[in-house]
Amino acid sequence: DQSRLESIVKDIFGANWLVLTPIIVLSILSFALIIERALFFYKIRSRSEVTLNTTLEMLGTFSPEHVLTLIDDSDLSPGITLLKTALTSYGSGKRGFLKQRLESMRDRLSDKMERFIGILPGIGNVATLMGLFGTVSGMITAFTRMTETGNSDPYVLAGGISRALLTTAAGLAVAIPS
Repeated sequence: DQSRLESIVKDIFGANWLVLTPIIVLSILSFALIIERALFFYKIRSRSEVTLNTTLEMLGTFSPEHVLTLIDDSDLSPGITLLKTALTSYGSGKRGFLKQRLESMRDRLSDKMERFIGILPGIGNVATLMGLFGTVSGMITAFTRMTETGNSDPYVLAGGISRALLTTAAGLAVAIPS
């Protein structure tokens, strides 16, 4: 029955709105970050592992300029990017300069790949704690109502406890993927 379901949802959310609202916001933020990182990694994935291996094998035999012509410019993978940097810097001077430039490029690529990753564990921790807070406050409310009314009916208590545990489930649902 549709109206009964709406009533249950309204009752559950109404009692827990203070805790569920931040958990919902955290879930949206977490989902957005996960999608953004997935799209980023899809975009920079290696188009062809064969290309990377072939060009590396050709380095001793052919000139860096010739090897550069074999690399697809649309391949944005970190390995190809480092290889292009190495090949374009190869003839520019000392070996130390090349090493320093490659390390700098590696660090920049690593920073791009790790962008926003540190936020996800924080979201997971906060969502878990918000869920636990909702459970504890809901349990306090359920036991307080039971004490005030003098009614120790387990069915009344079970309804309050189930409402309280909903916030834990919601917090965990956000924390686990994060």
